[in-house]
Amino acid sequence: MRIDDYNVAKALTQKLKESLPIKAWAGKEFLKTLKQKGENADPDREFEIDFVDYSGDEGGIMCGLKEPNNPESKEKYFSSITHLKIDPNHPLAAEVQAYQRQRIRKLMLQNSRGFKAEIMTLEPTRNKNRGKGFGK
Repeated sequence: MRIDDYNVAKALTQKLKESLPIKAWAGKEFLKTLKQKGENADPDREFEIDFVDYSGDEGGIMCGLKEPNNPESKEKYFSSITHLKIDPNHPLAAEVQAYQRQRIRKLMLQNSRGFKAEIMTLEPTRNKNRGKGFGK
C-alpha cells in the first residue's frame, strides 16, 4: 500500500523549497525524540526549516531544522514534516496540514492492515469430519 501520492508529495516539496525558510515547532513525536536525547523538549521552542526534500514513502517529506534564536548553535535536526507544526500564518500551512493528516491516516491503516495480514497468514484450523457423510 502506497502511503503518499507521489505527484502530490513532490509538488508540495517543490512549493516548500521555494518558500524557505519556514517557522515550525516540534510535534509530539519530535518532542519525544528531543527528550530522549536529553535536549530541551519545550513545545514552544521555535525552529526554522531551511531544507526540504522528499524521501519516498518511508520518510515522506523530510525537513532540515535549525534554531533561529540560537545562531551560535551548530546543531542540525532532521524530521519528517509529519512530526512538525508549521507556522499557521504560512501560505502553505493548510496544504501541509492536509498532507500530514493524509499521511498519518494511511500510516495508521498500514499498521492495522499489518496486524490483519499477520492473522490472515495463520493456517486455519479445520474441524475434523466426524461423520461419514450426510444421513449416514
